[in-house]
Amino acid sequence: MKKSINDRCPLQVECERKRCDFIHTELECPYYSANARKDYYIDDQEEIRNRRDRERMDEALLASLGDDDDDDTADGGLVYIPIEQLYPHPDNPRKDLGDLTELADSIKANGVLQNLTVVPRAEGGYTVVIGHRRLAAAKLAGLEALPCVVADMDSRSQVQTMLMENIQRSDLSIYEQAQGFQMMLDMGASVEEIAKKSGFSQTTVRRRVKMMELDQDELKEVSSRQISLSDFDRLAQIEDIKTRNKVLKDIGTYNFDGAVTRAIREEHRKKVTPAAKKQVKALGLKEIPDSDRYSGKYDSVSHINLDTWDPESGLGLKDTAGILYSLDHWGNLYFYKKRERAAQKKKSKAEVEREKAIANAHAAIKEETAVAFELRQKFISSISVSRKTLTPLLCGAVIGIVSSTVLYKSADRSSLLKLIGVDPDGKWDEVRSGAIKAITTMNIDTLIPEVIYSIFQDSKGNGYHSNHKWEWPKHEENLMLDALYAWLQGMGYEMSDEEKALQDGTHELFQEVDG
Repeated sequence: MKKSINDRCPLQVECERKRCDFIHTELECPYYSANARKDYYIDDQEEIRNRRDRERMDEALLASLGDDDDDDTADGGLVYIPIEQLYPHPDNPRKDLGDLTELADSIKANGVLQNLTVVPRAEGGYTVVIGHRRLAAAKLAGLEALPCVVADMDSRSQVQTMLMENIQRSDLSIYEQAQGFQMMLDMGASVEEIAKKSGFSQTTVRRRVKMMELDQDELKEVSSRQISLSDFDRLAQIEDIKTRNKVLKDIGTYNFDGAVTRAIREEHRKKVTPAAKKQVKALGLKEIPDSDRYSGKYDSVSHINLDTWDPESGLGLKDTAGILYSLDHWGNLYFYKKRERAAQKKKSKAEVEREKAIANAHAAIKEETAVAFELRQKFISSISVSRKTLTPLLCGAVIGIVSSTVLYKSADRSSLLKLIGVDPDGKWDEVRSGAIKAITTMNIDTLIPEVIYSIFQDSKGNGYHSNHKWEWPKHEENLMLDALYAWLQGMGYEMSDEEKALQDGTHELFQEVDG
C-alpha cells in the first residue's frame, strides 16, 4: 500500500521516510530540497526558495562591485564620457540585448538615470562592465555622453561582475550562464567560489558547465527555445558525446523525449551486447544462418531484448541442447531449436531475403512502439493531483470508462491489485475483501492518474501495426490507444512526430521496401 506522510509533497511516495517532520517547511527537508523538479514543486516552498535566491544574488552583486575582499575594485567618482569612447565588453555573458526601442524612447525623453560601470582600455577609451543595454539604447537615442563610474577591476572581476549583474536581473539564458561560469573557471575561479558569488549551488554550477561539452554552434542555435535545465540533465544521461550532440538538435521540441529514450536504449544495448555474446559463447551456442532462420526448419523458443536486459539475469535457458541463436540490429536475441518435422520445401534465396526484411521491419516498428510506450508512462508518472489537474483527470476517467465499455476492454486486474498493495495471487475471498478495504481507507490521491491510466490497458506492444510476422507491417487502427492519446493530450501531453506518424499510418516503417 502506498504511504501518505505529507499530502502537500508530491515526492512523498519516492521518499524513504516513514514520517514527515517538514510539513509546511518542506524546503528544509534534504530530500525535497535536492529532488524537487518540474511538476514536483510545492508552490509556497518554491516562492521561498526564489526569494532566498534573489537575496543571495543581490548580496553577490554587491560583493562583486567592491564589498568583497577578493575583488580588486576601486570605484572613482561619477564622470561623463563621450559615447564614442565607450565599447561593449567582448566577454559579456549576455549576447542578446533584446528589444531596445522602449528603453531608447525613455532615454530620449528622460536621459540615462543610472550610471554605467566601466574600466579603462589599454588602447584608449573605456570598456563597459555594467550598462550594455543603456549604452546601445543611448546610441539609438542619439546621446553624446553618458554618466559613468570608472572602476579598477581585473579581467576575472569584470566577468564575475557582468555575470552577477545579469543573473540578478534574470537576463541570462541557461546557455549564457554556462558560458559565464566556464569563463570564470578558465580564469582560475573554483566551482565553490562561483557558487558563493552567484548564489547558485555548486551542483547547479557544475550542471551548467557540463553543457559546455556540447557542440557550441548547435547549442547556440537551440538556446532560443524554451529549454529547462532538466532537459539538459536528461540529455546528460546519454554518455556518448556524439550521440548527445545529435539529440541536442531536438531539445526544446516535442521529439526530444523520444530521441533521448531511443539513444539511452541504444547505448544500453551496445553496452550489454558483449556480455550477451560472452554468455552465449560460454554456453557453446552457435549462430543460426539466415538461410536456416527463415527456412521453416527451426522454431523460436525464447527471446531477449537487450535494450532493457541486465547481464546478471542471464539468458534464461534451462536446456541448451540443440539451441542456436540469432542477434539482430535491434538488440533482439532469439534462440531457436530444430522442428521435429522440418518443412520439406527449401526456400529460395529471394524468399529468405524477403522474410529477413519483413522480420527487420517488425523489429524496428516494435522498437518505436516500445519507445512511445515509455514516453506515455513517463508522462503519467509526472502527473500530480491538484485543483488544476482534477478536471482533466475526471475527463480521462470518463473517456476510459466509455471507451473500455464500447470496445469490450477491461483494466488489468493484477496491475490494479498491486497498485493498491494487494497480492493478486492470494485467496479469492481475501483478495476481494482486501482490495475493497484498501481502496476505501487509503489516501488515493497519488494513485488517481495510474488507476485511470490502467483503464486503457496500455502496454509495451500497444501500437498501430499488424502482428502478422509473415507479411510487411501494416497500419491498423487502435481506437483504445486513440482514446488514451486524446486524454493525455488533454492533460498537456505533446505527441512526437514519430508517434503521430505511427498513429496516422504515414510512418516510413509501413512502406514496404525490397530486402
